[in-house]
Amino acid sequence: MAFNYRFIDLSAAEKQARRQTLDKYALYAQLSALLPMLVLLSYRLGKRLALSRGSRGDYDVIPSSPVLKERRNSNAGTWSSKSKRARWWLGEDVVLGGMVLGQRDHYLHLTKRFGAVAVSQYPLQYLLALKSLNPVAYLLQSSHEQINRWHRVLARVTTTLLCLHVAFYWGFFILKDRLDRLEDPVVIAGILAFTALNILISTALRPVRRYSYRVFFIIHLVLGITIPFMLMIHAAPGRIFLFEALGVFFLDLASRRLDTATGNATVETIPGTNLVKISASIPQSKVNRFRGNPGSHIYLSVPAAARKSMSAASASHLLFEFLFNPFTVAEVSEDNGDLTLIARHCGGPMTAALGRFASAAKPNSADSADEDEKIPLSIEGPYGAASRFPQLCSEFDRILLVAGGVGATFTLPLYRSIVSENPGARVEMVWAIRSAGDATWAVTGKEAQALLKDDNIHIFITGDIVDPEGTEPLRQNRTAEQTANGSGAGDDDQGEVEMNAMFRDRRRGRYTAQHNRKRPDLKNIVDDLFKHGQEERVAVLVCGPSEMARELREHVGVWVRKGRSVWWHKEGFGF
Repeated sequence: MAFNYRFIDLSAAEKQARRQTLDKYALYAQLSALLPMLVLLSYRLGKRLALSRGSRGDYDVIPSSPVLKERRNSNAGTWSSKSKRARWWLGEDVVLGGMVLGQRDHYLHLTKRFGAVAVSQYPLQYLLALKSLNPVAYLLQSSHEQINRWHRVLARVTTTLLCLHVAFYWGFFILKDRLDRLEDPVVIAGILAFTALNILISTALRPVRRYSYRVFFIIHLVLGITIPFMLMIHAAPGRIFLFEALGVFFLDLASRRLDTATGNATVETIPGTNLVKISASIPQSKVNRFRGNPGSHIYLSVPAAARKSMSAASASHLLFEFLFNPFTVAEVSEDNGDLTLIARHCGGPMTAALGRFASAAKPNSADSADEDEKIPLSIEGPYGAASRFPQLCSEFDRILLVAGGVGATFTLPLYRSIVSENPGARVEMVWAIRSAGDATWAVTGKEAQALLKDDNIHIFITGDIVDPEGTEPLRQNRTAEQTANGSGAGDDDQGEVEMNAMFRDRRRGRYTAQHNRKRPDLKNIVDDLFKHGQEERVAVLVCGPSEMARELREHVGVWVRKGRSVWWHKEGFGF
């Protein structure tokens, strides 16, 4: 071969030695992926031990203390500032690439090692995709949605290695005139597995996921289970890795099934919007898990009991067996522990089904609906990184929560929790919505008055050209509630005052419907957040469109590069 690789005829003993060497490289590759996690775990344990020993006798230094300024100007402070910028840079979207080189004189050794190393990473690749039993998410104090990006990165690496494995074997078959090997069952299994892998990778591309997430999910699930069995036939030495991968997958699936509860729910539309409100009951044993983790989310599915109108043999009935949509818990009722979920109808089968349930429901309030009229829904969770957040009230001097649309289902529970724990906390929430109706679910109910009078919640309306005051959807919702409850005109006047108060600027003594009828100036908001003190610790959390989160991060990054300490979290379900 021109590139210094040769085809070598080996004896049986030499082939056995080659196999042992390949298995050794595969094991090393798998263990090397676990090494960084062990190092991180050891670091955290050591840090926790050091803090527990060193905290005695220390005192909390105020942000404007000269002691902190002296630390910041010292060599250690300079290094700390650089490390903050480095950590922030590492949090950006980064694509890493590389190649594993083999022995220069053994073509088949290199060819086989490409495949062996790729398959050895499958247990970790499956582990990174788990929802319930994801040790990497726990170790990194994150959620499976955040870890899933590394699942995709590792998938690209392993797929690249397998493509090289296939390409090199094709070269071997052609150059050595061994195309007859294509009829061997072992080779056929490999070709089928590689074909299925290409289908899986193609349907996982972002355009396909955006066009039909359901197509991506079903193909990913079916082929993700099928491909390992094909590879077991193709490469017997790699079976241990494939069994590990399938083992963690099915173990996680069993855990998710055990953590799924089915309860009755009321589903109603929010007038003037494409939003659907779900009030679902859950077992009391799970209520405290949701109350203790504001900002968490669940996976919602429609059980067979709610699909009686569908034929058991129909494609629609089968489709719902694969529907598990994530929704953030907007509220946990203090009275009965019911969960409130807000869904926007975007044309998908799940939100379409919820819309049909809402249209078929009688115009009663959620509290007065009969049990027979409620819809059984299955709820799995809670999930999310909220359960692993730092103590926002005590660890940060200022907190900024930014939401777009239904993203407030994440930020509003966090805001309420922070204020409840520390009424004097310096926390602000910015909420951008298309129309006033999008805020209806948050400004009605027992806590509506407190929300409307809160100066630290800033709502920006970016739509409602026809209704300049932006209150018509709110009036429609209030009227619908009064009709259902039999309330009179006096209540209507009171409701209109509440809705107008939503847009009243009490500091300027005038309405701000026109003033806030624009997109929030995130740059000014961020600059105002950081202008108070150089040593203040700041937390920024965002949930909304990717463009909004990207712009916000750019503005926050300016201050991080100046040496400011920032804890950042972006909540989202985008895969």
